[in-house]
Amino acid sequence: MPPRLWHVWWLYGIPMGLVAAAMFAIADNAREAGQTHWGDLLDIARLGVYWFWFRLVWKYSRNVGLRVWTLTARATAVAGLVAMALS
Repeated sequence: MPPRLWHVWWLYGIPMGLVAAAMFAIADNAREAGQTHWGDLLDIARLGVYWFWFRLVWKYSRNVGLRVWTLTARATAVAGLVAMALS
């Protein structure tokens, strides 16, 4: 049985957010230490971590009772992807 959207959103999304925030902080510290290549590498890895979660949200967003949650989850995930790419 495929996971429900709330599983993907909360049970996978919270750890993903914590990992992404830690990667962001470490990348920022690396840049301040003059190691910009490590900061850039961590930013790319952070985008990959988000992309993995984004694909899960997109895939399982239809596994809800009301269609409004599909649209809300997808729109929020796209907004997060844009914010992640710009930061």
